[in-house]
Amino acid sequence: MVGGTITDSDINQLKKLNVDVGLHLDFTGIFPSALRGSLKSIIIACYLRRFNPMQVTKVIKQQLDAFEDRFGRAPVFIDGHQHIHQFPVIRQCLINELSNRYSVEISKGMLSARVTTPLVNDLKSWIIYGLGGYAWRKSCEHNRIPTNDRFGGVYGFDADSQQLATLWEQWLQSAPPSADLSSGLLTLDTALPISSANLLPTLIMCHPAVPDNGSNDWQDEIKAARELEYEWLISTEFEDLLHKYQIRLLRWSDMIAVK
Repeated sequence: MVGGTITDSDINQLKKLNVDVGLHLDFTGIFPSALRGSLKSIIIACYLRRFNPMQVTKVIKQQLDAFEDRFGRAPVFIDGHQHIHQFPVIRQCLINELSNRYSVEISKGMLSARVTTPLVNDLKSWIIYGLGGYAWRKSCEHNRIPTNDRFGGVYGFDADSQQLATLWEQWLQSAPPSADLSSGLLTLDTALPISSANLLPTLIMCHPAVPDNGSNDWQDEIKAARELEYEWLISTEFEDLLHKYQIRLLRWSDMIAVK
């Protein structure tokens, strides 16, 4: 989210770790614009076509400009805070801007987008997908923008540690297999062992966070869930599940490269 801050030191550390960084398009959070509002107000404005496409495009351009200025490159992937990137009006403006601005990157498979086709059959996932998910996916396909296949990780941010582990096992167990991709953890020192482009990448949304200095003096709407997710993702139990269901972790650029 380009409305936030990040230091040069942090950016350099991300580069050293080969972390793929994308734009989390923001109309409901911290990016200052005349169109910013609550999720409810943005949904209403989009579905009643109250937004002026020129104003929406302006906000999208501003956020892409800010990303490029800070990171010195195009985003590796695009998605939206609270999934606003797939709402009517916003999605058309976003697709048009991506196609115009990043035609070379798209032609080379260097830019992708997140879609929300449900991984599991739960109500919240289908509500998210119902808010423009199908239309966004078809727009990406029409414009040859690579995407993930299925989308998981949806829950109410109210799980305890055992419930979170159960959710993750459900998501990993439900992920469609990719016959040409061997299992195992991908590290910075290993190559991606892919023999063909028969890859159906599943994206599982997560929100881990922990303060740098170990202090508990920080605030967020889902602070407890973020900290719990962080502890889960660094646990041996999570690693055991990856091996159990033969899951390989990929970067966005890995998924794009084999599309």
